Amino acid sequence: MMKKYIITILAVSWGLTGLIFLNPKTALNNFGLIMFIPLIITIMFHKIEEKKTGIKVRILKKHFNKKAMLFGCFYPIVFIMICAGISVMLGQGTVMPDKEPVIWIITQLVTVLIGLISALGEEYGWRGYLLPNLTVIYGKRKAVLLTGIVWSLYHIPVVYLLAKLTGLGNPLLICAIQAAVVFVSNFAFSFCYYLSESIIPVIIFHSIWNTWNTAILGDIYTGKQGIVRGNILTINGEGVMGLIIATIALCFFWNNFNNHKVFDCQ
Repeated sequence: MMKKYIITILAVSWGLTGLIFLNPKTALNNFGLIMFIPLIITIMFHKIEEKKTGIKVRILKKHFNKKAMLFGCFYPIVFIMICAGISVMLGQGTVMPDKEPVIWIITQLVTVLIGLISALGEEYGWRGYLLPNLTVIYGKRKAVLLTGIVWSLYHIPVVYLLAKLTGLGNPLLICAIQAAVVFVSNFAFSFCYYLSESIIPVIIFHSIWNTWNTAILGDIYTGKQGIVRGNILTINGEGVMGLIIATIALCFFWNNFNNHKVFDCQ
């Protein structure tokens, strides 16, 4: 079932990406629709499983704990600020705020709340279905590795086509770096999930990451600069700087996964 799920979700997301980018004029406004493919495919597979087993899976009803919530809220902020601080210290980024602090904070809070919808679209599939089911089959470490590979493959077509459309840089290079960042970042997302086995903190994590990274370090998908301005591919949390920091953090998460017991995703 898991092989069918992975093949289906990648095939549908890649196919939709191709259709969206047939019209470059509207692609920038519509590529976000791809984020809802994991949600839709997962619901479909749940329906199939329910008919076979009679068991209903309640992904969003699992309880979360304070530790998972605190990690989901603060880890992405700290991570992005470390990227920003190092970039500025190395002379790779320049701080150029374009709004009053109060207005900026309110804007980010509203953006995070809105972003919860699209974050749910991805996390319902990745950490809500794929990761826990793979964990039951293979254990935590192998499940995290496999989820990271699938998550990276899912991003490649849209990143490549956006890079070609925006002219941000060499599309193949951007794809390689971003795919690597997605893979290593998956360890933090998976750790957040394993803390409580609920996707609620992970959804918040995902929304804060998307919002904070774009606002501070720029949008690697569209080329729009953030508060810290510079070469986005270099300073971004999904660029070279993010890859370095996330790889360092990976060691902690990898060692921690070995301390968790395999659980029943149902």
